Amino acid sequence: MSLDGLRRRDVLKAAAVVAGGGAVVGLPGGTAAAAGPRVSATRTAVGAIRWDAWVGADWHTGSTVNRTLSPQEYQFRLPYYAQITVPNRLLVDQSFDSDTTGAGPSGWTVSAPTGTSVSVEAATDRTGKIVHLHDGSTTSPASMVHTFASQSHAVTVEWDWKETVAGTWARALLVDGSTAAVDIATTTDANGKHLVMRAPDGSWKVLQDVADNTWYSIKVIADPTPPQESPWVDVYVDGVRRISHAALLVSGATFDNLTLRTNETLTSDLYVDNVSVAVTESVNSNGATQAIMDQEIQYAAAAGIDYWAFVYYPQDPLSRARNFYLSSAHKNDVNWCALLDGNFTGAFDANLAALAPHFAESNYQKVLGDRPLLYFLSGATATNVASTRAKAAELGVADPYIVVMAWTAQSAADLKTSVGADAVSRYATGGTNGATYASLASAEAGLWTDYATAGGQVVPTVSTGWDNRPRYDYPVSWIADYASLKNNWVQQATPTEIANHLGAAVQWNGAHSANAAANAVLIYAWNEFDEGGWICPTLYELRDSGRPLRLDAIAGVSRNSAAKRKGRGPHTSD
Repeated sequence: MSLDGLRRRDVLKAAAVVAGGGAVVGLPGGTAAAAGPRVSATRTAVGAIRWDAWVGADWHTGSTVNRTLSPQEYQFRLPYYAQITVPNRLLVDQSFDSDTTGAGPSGWTVSAPTGTSVSVEAATDRTGKIVHLHDGSTTSPASMVHTFASQSHAVTVEWDWKETVAGTWARALLVDGSTAAVDIATTTDANGKHLVMRAPDGSWKVLQDVADNTWYSIKVIADPTPPQESPWVDVYVDGVRRISHAALLVSGATFDNLTLRTNETLTSDLYVDNVSVAVTESVNSNGATQAIMDQEIQYAAAAGIDYWAFVYYPQDPLSRARNFYLSSAHKNDVNWCALLDGNFTGAFDANLAALAPHFAESNYQKVLGDRPLLYFLSGATATNVASTRAKAAELGVADPYIVVMAWTAQSAADLKTSVGADAVSRYATGGTNGATYASLASAEAGLWTDYATAGGQVVPTVSTGWDNRPRYDYPVSWIADYASLKNNWVQQATPTEIANHLGAAVQWNGAHSANAAANAVLIYAWNEFDEGGWICPTLYELRDSGRPLRLDAIAGVSRNSAAKRKGRGPHTSD
């Protein structure tokens, strides 16, 4: 089936029948689940982290994560409710390898006045072919121009170039009609040879120094209509962002051609390769609707997910998914708890006043009988923990079971002691350089014991993957060190591998009951699609198989930890 065969409308049409017991894609007919998740002393409570930035293109955060998943190689991660708004995002995509040697580059309008030439030739210092703009004239430039359909939203432009003698005013212009919206050049001054960009006031901003006969890979992301922001342009050189959110040269710009050229008064030799222009944001993932939340509850309940740990955003629009959960008629089919970070703790008392009354509700996840479960990803202090316990007591609620997260076992243990928490955990476990998922799972399983040894009580984390490369290609505002993400990835897990890792965590809880009193685990994650951890059904998953394969595998994992807790062999079913 083509991607068009399973569009948003096909998935969302089921929303109208959820309340009446109808089927959702990849789920059996009938009601979503029995009322309320099962809870017992010997049944491990399986939770999953929710990171609800999927709020659509009309919001800065939603637009940002849309961009991370727009490249074709990452679209397999798109949530099932996503729209592919631009199926063919590449407007220009040319390596010149298939072009005729000695001819002008195909698809480009070439200008080669007397004394100049623009032609394809075999590269001598890299594989394949390149375009050579030779300029022996001191009165006219050599140029190549590629037009494309006019774009009123963000585009990503990439190219490689070098000059035999650097700094001779090679130019790259992203053009609106006949007016440059972005102008990048090379220049020479008393301080050396530079790559520069023109500002709206006519001045030139130095991006970095350049050297003779050296290839540079340039990437420009230009957005004339960003949500909640002024128009901007980012420029990267060899993967390093050299300018961020600089102003475009014109307001209200659209983009319709890319021009690469030499200078009209200087002689030079410019070489060009690997040119592309792409629609930056070619997908829209907006999960912040009541219909989608109702469906997600149904998917999670059918897979035996007991609770969601919502990264608790007090602010709109990131609070929308949680609010739609709380207003859902199906909210009792999957419990919830809060996972707090700086978004919450920045105004802790006010946000606690809004959160704490939920502790008493039947669908707020409890452990050890009736203790509300609460995670701190960051911002845990002795004052905040004490205030939480005091607020619960004031409301007549059992003492919250407070779990603090940290990236090492000892730092988690030290934090637990210093703030007076009950247990330790971690948000996720990653890996680098394309390590296998099996190696990630093995390392993480070892961490369960490390955290127990250092910190006593543990809620084991079950990571389903780790791949931050989308955030390297399109950096997000909340990660400053985006460059480190280039090699920050592991290979994709199979559904069976994820299920086996979850099963190992359940068994670990049974075998280490003295350190797992809460008998809970936490899956990373329900919907960290662009960071690499998810179990929520994806668009491609349902397109290709008609099933939520990861959830299907998870549904088959026994949650019964009684066998190990009672000294018997592991159970294979509930």
